[in-house]
Amino acid sequence: MTSADNTPEFNRFGPWIDEVRTVDELPRLYREAGIDPAAYRRVLKVPRDIEGRNTHPTMHLYDYLLAVNEETFTVLARRDEAYYTVHVPLDRISAIVDSVRLLNGRLTVHTVDGPVVTVVYNASASAPIRELMFLLRRWYLPESLPVAAEPPRGPAPTLDIADTGLLTDYERLIAEEPGMRLVNIAGRQVVNPLNRPDRLRGNHWPTTLHASITVADHREVQIIHRRDWFTGNGDKLSLARSVLPKARITDIRVTPHQRYANVHVLTIQAGATRLEFPLAAGPLVEASLAGDTVSI
Repeated sequence: MTSADNTPEFNRFGPWIDEVRTVDELPRLYREAGIDPAAYRRVLKVPRDIEGRNTHPTMHLYDYLLAVNEETFTVLARRDEAYYTVHVPLDRISAIVDSVRLLNGRLTVHTVDGPVVTVVYNASASAPIRELMFLLRRWYLPESLPVAAEPPRGPAPTLDIADTGLLTDYERLIAEEPGMRLVNIAGRQVVNPLNRPDRLRGNHWPTTLHASITVADHREVQIIHRRDWFTGNGDKLSLARSVLPKARITDIRVTPHQRYANVHVLTIQAGATRLEFPLAAGPLVEASLAGDTVSI
C-alpha cells in the first residue's frame, strides 16, 4: 500500500476520541448527515475498537459521531456500512451513567420517555467523554443560585482498601463540586441469598455486593459505584458514576432486596427511567428500617 492510497482519516486514526471542529474533519461515513461542527457546542468522533494494523483506508473507522447543540444531544452510530441517528432533547435527559472497566468504556444516556442511547468507547481516552458528560449536565440542569453544602449524613467516607478507587473518585467529585453533600456510603460485603438452595451454593461460591457512595446537592443525585453490583469475586478494576437531575425525579424509595438478606434497593424513578442501586448499609437503609420517609 503506497502513501497515495492513504487518506487523512486513515493516517490520523487511533484509539483516541477527537473533537471535530470543521466539516473536513468529519469521518467519511457521516459527511452527508448535515452536521456542521461550527453550529454545535461540541462534536466528537469515537473510533472503532480495532487495532491499527487491521485497518485500511477504505474502512469506516469511527463507530460514533456525537454532537451537542443548545437543545439536543445527537448520536450517529455506525451499523456496518451505514449509520442510524438518535436525537435526545437535553430537557428529556433523566440520567447519565458512565462506567469503565480496564479499556472498556460505556456512556449511557436515559430519557424520561424511555429510550436509551449507549456509546461504547476506549477508556484510555476517557477525558473527552467526561467533558461531554459535564456539557450535557450543564445544559439540562435548571439555572439557579448555588447553595451552601449541607453537613454530611453519617460518618466520613471510609471503605475497604480494595475500594480506594471509589474514594478517589469521590474526593475528585467533591473538589470539583464542593456543594455536594454526602448522603450514603455502603461498603462491599458478602451477601446471603434468601433462598436456601442458593445459600448452599453460596457457601462454595460466595456473592459480593460492591460498595457505593451517594452524594447530592439541590440539583442532582450522583452515585459512585462499580459497573456490576453483584459479582462472584472482587472488582477493583471498574468504576462507574450515575448522575440523575432532581428536576426529573418522580419517586425515590428504599425497599428490601428480593433475593438477598440484609440488602436493600434504592430505586430512583424519573419518568420511564427506573434505576436501582443495591445497598447493604448506610443512612438511607437505616431510615427505611426505621419507617421514615427516604429523601435525598
